[in-house]
Amino acid sequence: MEHRCTERISSELKILIYKHNHPIAIGRVKNGSRTGVFVETDFVDIDCEHQLKLEVLLNKNNATKLQRIEMKAIVIHKTSKGFGAEVDFQNTAQADVFVEMLRGTQVGLAEEQTLAMVV
Repeated sequence: MEHRCTERISSELKILIYKHNHPIAIGRVKNGSRTGVFVETDFVDIDCEHQLKLEVLLNKNNATKLQRIEMKAIVIHKTSKGFGAEVDFQNTAQADVFVEMLRGTQVGLAEEQTLAMVV
């Protein structure tokens, strides 16, 4: 049984998954918080205790510079639909932006802001 310390926010946020610093798959954050995420993906070569990097790129108002939210992740559990992971951000500012993205207040619902995935 999983023991969560924080409430998870439901989401449909697309995310890029890296393994050994190489992009390997895309996924969708189904729920998440500052400390953990559940990522839905079709990629099956991910197992418990794998260390991954997850990345979201945000393009505000079609600006030339993308804002990059990157987090280190360690896989805690795996299901047929994806995996749950503990995450660690580079700084608290990135964690705050990520949580706002999950809530949809900063990204997703506003027309002038688009989420870009670069593969």
